[in-house]
Amino acid sequence: MDNTSYASAGFRDRGIEKALDAVAEAGFPQVEVSGQSPHVAEPLTGQNLVEFRRRIEARGLTARSVHAPAGRAILGAPDEEWRKRNMALLGRYLRFAGELGASEMVIHPVPNPIFVEDDGPETPQNVRDAVPRSLDDLVPVAEAAGVRITLENLPYHCDYPYLTMKELRPLVDGYPEGQVGLILDSGHVGIHQMEPAEEIRAAGSRLRGTHLHDVDFDVEDGDHRAPEHGGFDWGKIREALIDIDYPGPWTFEVIVPNNDETPDELARITRDFAVGWGITD
Repeated sequence: MDNTSYASAGFRDRGIEKALDAVAEAGFPQVEVSGQSPHVAEPLTGQNLVEFRRRIEARGLTARSVHAPAGRAILGAPDEEWRKRNMALLGRYLRFAGELGASEMVIHPVPNPIFVEDDGPETPQNVRDAVPRSLDDLVPVAEAAGVRITLENLPYHCDYPYLTMKELRPLVDGYPEGQVGLILDSGHVGIHQMEPAEEIRAAGSRLRGTHLHDVDFDVEDGDHRAPEHGGFDWGKIREALIDIDYPGPWTFEVIVPNNDETPDELARITRDFAVGWGITD
């Protein structure tokens, strides 16, 4: 089975239909659907959702995962009004993901500090308290939808909790495996000057998703490069994933060119890498 997938976020220069075309043309059998503009900025329902799923399938694709909106739609909102708004929105996206046939939905556990207007000394603890409250609210929704929530490690340089797999693993251990797991973003690991293999092993059996991409360590915010277009040792990454019996999907989230490659060229480069890496049929 070819359990590779490509994030529609790699095609931010176009709408979702053309993004799906490009994922299929690159040879990936699965797609991660981005839950924000210019892709699915509002969860689809009813006939619109049915037709969208048909259009995905007509391209020979499966919607393996949905990425919930980034930005403010997170679990750890430091004030309760913000958190409750997020619960309503994320609940709608979970139901959308389930109807779409996706098995996972990616959620950022904590906010980027740029979105926190009153960022005081109490904020890290407020964030810490809010994350499990939000999971308690969303796990029943995820169970009913047949979707696993996957929490992503994040690249922020701040004193908020739950930024790394080492912090996230004890959190998810308190929830059912069928409803809550982890997704490793390799580039976010690199931004923290950490080793992806170590974070993969820290996630262990609860790892249920990847955002695989490389990091150019010579530039600021140098992540989201194509594999082998940065400084990672991809052999060590693959070895760690095999060591934990990672079941997939092997999702790539490549966005940034190194040498003026188009998004379509980056997808083809990434597909060639996946084939050479030995994770496809």
